[in-house]
Amino acid sequence: MSPTNHLERQKVRSPSSVTIGPYLIGEQYPPVFWPDIDVYFQKDLNQALHLVDKIVQAGGHFLKGAVLHRGSLCLKDAGPINYYNKDTNEMVAEPLNKVIDRHVVPLEMLHRVMKHASDAGLCLILSVYDTEGLEFAKEVGASAIKIPSSNITHRSLIEEIAVSAFPMVIDTGRSKFCEIEKAVSWTQKKGASHRLIIQHSPPGPPAHPDKFHLRMISHMAQVFSCPVGLSDHHQGLTMLPIAVALGASIVEKGLVIDAAKADIDVAHALPVSRLREAIAMLEESWFALGKSIRPDQEIFTNPVDRMCIIARREIAKGELITRNDIDFAFPPFGIGAEDINDLLGSTANISIPSGEPIQWADVNSIRWGK
Repeated sequence: MSPTNHLERQKVRSPSSVTIGPYLIGEQYPPVFWPDIDVYFQKDLNQALHLVDKIVQAGGHFLKGAVLHRGSLCLKDAGPINYYNKDTNEMVAEPLNKVIDRHVVPLEMLHRVMKHASDAGLCLILSVYDTEGLEFAKEVGASAIKIPSSNITHRSLIEEIAVSAFPMVIDTGRSKFCEIEKAVSWTQKKGASHRLIIQHSPPGPPAHPDKFHLRMISHMAQVFSCPVGLSDHHQGLTMLPIAVALGASIVEKGLVIDAAKADIDVAHALPVSRLREAIAMLEESWFALGKSIRPDQEIFTNPVDRMCIIARREIAKGELITRNDIDFAFPPFGIGAEDINDLLGSTANISIPSGEPIQWADVNSIRWGK
């Protein structure tokens, strides 16, 4: 969907919507898909540029990325982090600092990726972990800044972004609700309520769906009066239409090359070959929701699958019409089945053959004042 069509749905921004680039984000607008290349490409510039090109070819309008540019963000003795290996179907444990070091991408390389995306017309949404990352986002013209779920308790970073002019996204991860409330309150106190989007973020594989709690999407939208989206960590696309039905304004999902090797978060990322399918599913789900009451103009004016009233036997002129004298048949050529009570008790003006539809002109009816 083009930015123009998206905006034409409602020109005036409502209190519960946020503007990101040329797009209005809110429950009353078509949801948008954020393909997240994050730093999955691990310093492989060609792979990153390839993913950007594929987003454009699939009709995407956004690029979600991350500014993870220094390994010093993690202590060397941080201990292990567990994640699901998609190739072995097992959980593995790896020192957190090693995982981060493997995914650190220099700012110079990130700049080339973001410029390529921006030149292609994509809106940039960037996760940042520090002030330098925020400054980089400003430099490359990002349209919104995201607080990763790991930083939902990072008050100074949240407040720094809240006082900027950026629309901001808070990923809730597997946070306690009180932590979500606290993070939202920090943004509110800094005057960023009108620029806030919250993301619900269920656990990834091998979590069972009963751990997803997707109803939190509609609940948080009501509690915090802001757009709420889904950071989808489920394998496949099953959760997309459910999220849309619950009012998700955005759906973010990791994006990797089809032959991506097993690594943290790769198990629930979307192979790039399925991106067009995901975008189409999101749009189709939105339009399928429709209106609370079907507009009358969408109803067939002469549906052939409605019944009319016919003579069960030959009815003589002047004869009183009773229930035993009539039957019903498709299509509605005669008096509609819904008008049976107006017909019963009438007398026949003419002789009505068996099996023929009964017309109002055939009877003397109270309905017509006769």
